[in-house]
Amino acid sequence: MHHLRGSQAEKQNPPSPAAAPRNAYPRLFFWCVVLVLGLLNVWARRNDVSPDSISYIEIAWAAARGGLHQIVNAYWSPLYPFLLSLVFRCFHPPAQWEFTLAHLMNFVVYIGSFASFELYLKELILEREAAGESTKRNLSVSPRTVWIWGCVFFLWASYYWLGPLWITPDLCVAVLVYLAIALLLRIRRGRGNWLVFAGFGALLGLGYLAKAAMFPLSFVFLFSAFCLSRLSGASFRVAGFRTLLAAGVLSIFAVPLILALSAAKGRTTFGDSGRINYMEFVNRATRSVHWQGGPPGTGTAVHPTRKIFSDPDVFEFSSPVQGSYPPWYDPSYWYDGARPHFSVKAQAWALFRASNMYLKIFSKSGVLWVVLVAIWVVRRKALGWGRSSTGAWLVFLPSVAALGMYSMVLVEFRYVAPFVLMLLIWTLARMRIVIGAEPQLVRRFHLVVVMAPVLAAGWAAMHDLYDIVRNEPYEPWVVAQQLHAMGISSGTGVGYIGTGLDAYWAHLAGVRIIVEIPNIEQPRFIAADAARRQEVLALFTSVGASAVITRNADAANPADGWRPIPGTHHFIWQQPWLIAAPEKK
Repeated sequence: MHHLRGSQAEKQNPPSPAAAPRNAYPRLFFWCVVLVLGLLNVWARRNDVSPDSISYIEIAWAAARGGLHQIVNAYWSPLYPFLLSLVFRCFHPPAQWEFTLAHLMNFVVYIGSFASFELYLKELILEREAAGESTKRNLSVSPRTVWIWGCVFFLWASYYWLGPLWITPDLCVAVLVYLAIALLLRIRRGRGNWLVFAGFGALLGLGYLAKAAMFPLSFVFLFSAFCLSRLSGASFRVAGFRTLLAAGVLSIFAVPLILALSAAKGRTTFGDSGRINYMEFVNRATRSVHWQGGPPGTGTAVHPTRKIFSDPDVFEFSSPVQGSYPPWYDPSYWYDGARPHFSVKAQAWALFRASNMYLKIFSKSGVLWVVLVAIWVVRRKALGWGRSSTGAWLVFLPSVAALGMYSMVLVEFRYVAPFVLMLLIWTLARMRIVIGAEPQLVRRFHLVVVMAPVLAAGWAAMHDLYDIVRNEPYEPWVVAQQLHAMGISSGTGVGYIGTGLDAYWAHLAGVRIIVEIPNIEQPRFIAADAARRQEVLALFTSVGASAVITRNADAANPADGWRPIPGTHHFIWQQPWLIAAPEKK
């Protein structure tokens, strides 16, 4: 990518403190920083996973071993497990290295996201210069300054909003969104030829394969592309045909998956994640696992997890879904029959919760508050706001639509990070420096805007370095090894006192949690008398569990036969005849 040069106005006013320096932009420096800090973060968090991560990894293994039809899942989108399956096929990692290898793949995607973000910055700077605002009273912030702001805020956001530690498709979405917005900016500048529109459609198609939420957003992207093409001078007919081309390319990616999902579910669907999340977070249905139907109006469970005991509630789910924790391998199966419905009161509460989350996103680490205060301090003496080119708001309409869409259901940092970051940099890029402003004041403002995210990112990097030096053992892996030493082999069914969403040891050990007492029911189990506890534990064995594991020390009463798993905070219970004899040395 060529180095960006200052605007014509800046060349005519070299004394301006905002003017771009004559030396080339230090891209190599930022690339080195991104590479080093990205690797540091990946290695420090190489064992960090989430319940979603386990599902994606297990679907990837199923695809690597059984074919691509395994990635067709109404809850988990196919692109990310497909990429993981390619990595697993190439390297065949043992269990203890799976998470690390997945993070290294994420690091590659992370590098791709920075390259895509660079392209977005380039197009944003070109669009800003195309606005052609008068420079009689103020000057645009130099392209070099905008570039630096973009890079440092990208690094900051990779630590506090979305980075390579997330074993989820959100980084893939970020890559595709940065590129799609960059193409919208290019279309606005009149460079939207047929090839650009075809590529635009491909990005939207891949976006849908990465995350189902991108499918409805694709229509907003297409609307923006059509309007921007018209604003750039294309006739209605040409703009329409180009947009239809993009929609056609999108359909090539989307239609096969929609048909496969619809055939599997027996109804038309492009994915069930949105409807299930709406039912859980807006209609207040049981979240994540063990939905048995209700509250009123949310439908009837077609095949819920099987409740086999009450007080405490015990759920069994050994079939028909696979995975180390079947309720989370394919939530759409267990939530079949769900009927989300609209309620003004419930929707208002969801919007309030979303606004609170957006405030948390803005407040993360305090950096944006520091920048906001700096803008407020110097706004009268040194700052102005420029205008964007006509219709530039259409470029960022998909980002605003994404924020609005997620606010209707559920907002998380990683969902909205790329959209918020692009809006943030667009806002900063519109700043203008008042001619005659005190140079020292402007330099200090620029220093604050740069150093606030740099210091926050540096602090997070120091934490990563500390974790690498400390190098504590990864407890789920220790649990998995100890289970094997106790004679519990891969493929064995086990029980769990606790909700298995965080039982990563099950995947590492190759065992399946097939029956559990969820977290909310643990106090009832602990409060029960000894006879009832033994009755419950015997029930676990009767449905095929070779052992019962828990992290709750209060539930693991030694009088009931519980033993600590050496080197961990976990405990195990087995019937006496199932306890493996110690190995002879």
